This record gives sequence, C-alpha cells and structure tokens, in this order.
Amino acid sequence: MMKISLLVPIYGVEQYIEQCAESLFNQSYPELEFIFCNDCTPDRSMELLQKVIDRHPERAAQVRILCNEENKGLGATRAHLISEVHTDYFIIVDSDDILPQDAVAILVKRMEETDADIVEGGYAEYSSGQTGRTLLPDHSQGRSYLRRALCQNVISLRVWGKLYKTEVLNRVPNLFMEGIDFAEDVCATSRLAAVTSRAWIDEVVYWYRTDNQSSYTNNISRKNIHSYFRCISQVLRFYHQRGHLPLCLEVGLLNAYRECRRSGYAVADADNVLQYVPEHLSARLLFWMFHDTRIPLSLTDYAYRLVRALAY
Repeated sequence: MMKISLLVPIYGVEQYIEQCAESLFNQSYPELEFIFCNDCTPDRSMELLQKVIDRHPERAAQVRILCNEENKGLGATRAHLISEVHTDYFIIVDSDDILPQDAVAILVKRMEETDADIVEGGYAEYSSGQTGRTLLPDHSQGRSYLRRALCQNVISLRVWGKLYKTEVLNRVPNLFMEGIDFAEDVCATSRLAAVTSRAWIDEVVYWYRTDNQSSYTNNISRKNIHSYFRCISQVLRFYHQRGHLPLCLEVGLLNAYRECRRSGYAVADADNVLQYVPEHLSARLLFWMFHDTRIPLSLTDYAYRLVRALAY
C-alpha cells in the first residue's frame, strides 16, 4: 500500500484549521503522513491544530510540524513542505479547505489503475458550511491538455485536489519559490504539464472554501500582480530552456499584459520583469496592441480571446 504525504501550509487560519485537520485525520485511507508548516502565524492556528491532534491520538505519530524561522509567504512555505517529503506520493492541501472522507482513497485507486504521474479529481466550492457547485477536471490529454494549460484561463491550473508522484519534483526544480505567493499554481502546473503524464476522475475529492476573505484569491493587490509577473517569468525561462515558445504559451504570457491593462497597471511593469520578446506574428500583434493605450481595451481583448481560441 502506497504511503501518502499531505502537505499543509499554515498562516492566519484559526477559523478554519480545526475543520481542515479533522477532515485529514478522518480519511479512510490509512497510510498517511501529515506535514504542517507554521509560517509564523500570528493567531491561534497552531494551538487549535494541536487540539485536533490531541483528539486523534491514533494519528499523532503520523504528524510532523515544521516551522519557518520568519514569515516567508505561501510560495516559500510550500517549497519547505515539498523539501520534507520522503514518501513516494504527496497531496497539497490548503489549510482553510476540506477533504471528503474518501478523497485520498479515490485518488490512490485511480493512480493504481493508470500509473499516471498526477491524478486530478473534481472539487466542490464550499461556503458557510455548505457545498456548492461542482467543477470537474479537464478531460483532454497529451498535447491538447498542454495547450489548454499554457493558454491560461481555459482550464483550472490549481495544485490542490491532486495526487502526485514525488519523482515529478526531479523534472521541475523549484516547483514553488519564495516571492511567488499569488499565481503559484500557474507557475507549477504550467511547467509540470510539459513533463508529466496525467489522469483524472470526476468524483469530488476536495472542498474549496470560497468564504475566506483573507485568502490570496480574494485579495488582488499590486504585490500579487508582481508575484504573477514573477510566475510568468519562471514559466518563460522553463520553456526557453526547452527550445522555443509555442503559440499557446505566448498567449498565456500575454495574459500578464492583459491583466495590466484590466487592472490599471503600467504594462512597463510586466516588461521589466518578463523581458519577453514575442515570436509568433499574432503574438507580436497582441503585444503591440496591449502596449498602445490608444487602442480600446475592448478591441484588444477581443483580439486576444480570438487568438487564444485558435491556440488551443
């Protein structure tokens, strides 16, 4: 039976950590290791986590708690967690979310059937104690999945709700990085898509909380926009090292300029970080349109969506 590490970063989740930890310790799959990393949380999160551990003495020996010496952010904390994985498989869980009781067992069964590097399940939105709409994983494979992933905003690029073989970390060094705390999912998944095999199952294996107003998703700041630029620069570097930029990737890169225009930030901010030179003719056209503020954003956005549809 394969042993799975569940990786959980902790910061500012005293309202949610008990429910999250209970869902982890109540998993029906027995061969688990729980690795939590305290990113210098200023609240009672760690105290409340310990209370859950005390309620589950049968799980205590399976728990490891790491501590960052200073607050480093989500990217660095996930990198710390990844570096401590000694099992052959791992799952990433955000500390305000919940795993249904059979989530790990479902993912393990599918991985045993397919021997894929990554198995992705469905997820349900969760708010105010209730599950909401269910979102299914993308059903494309191979080059089709890669194109859709690189285009961005076409399919979900989340890192949670998936079972990974630990060996994939050898193919994408620095899967998570300090300073990339927003869009870190894009940074990781966009690179993994090129060098891993993938399977999916439509059963819900994750409840994603949408009512945490302090989460990164609900707080788009200038700092987060720059984190997104850094994410895109890492993806750009990864594919440059592989030899060329496919059009689908250029569409994804150009989304950084699209976000600048939509958010009111200067496109020069993206230029300074990315140092991006478009290759395809359509990408060069869009690059020029995003930079020329005399062109209405609605027209540029229409052209962007048209090229994106052709790219995947």
